[in-house]
Amino acid sequence: MTTVTLHITGIQNRTEAVRSKLAFSAIKNGEVLIRSALDESQEINEHLVWLWGTLKHERRYLKSLQEEGAKLLCVAKVPKGKVKIHPDGAEFLHLLGSELVIDAK
Repeated sequence: MTTVTLHITGIQNRTEAVRSKLAFSAIKNGEVLIRSALDESQEINEHLVWLWGTLKHERRYLKSLQEEGAKLLCVAKVPKGKVKIHPDGAEFLHLLGSELVIDAK
């Protein structure tokens, strides 16, 4: 089962303001989290594409947060085995300057 979540950290007292600006986001432990809404049976690449489709119109906003010290980290939990990330999935990571951490269970 695959899940992909974007973590936005380093925004201290602005978490609620950031959460209200970004669709599908939630706050947990002082971080703003945006989790792919796709079914866990989907491949990692499909989750990355879904997240980018949700966030691409907020790219400037996310970049401004980064300029103010925010960090973007994408965390994927995947079953053991091969992981394929296609160019359309990698676009999201590249354009936002986000690292991807893959946790294979």
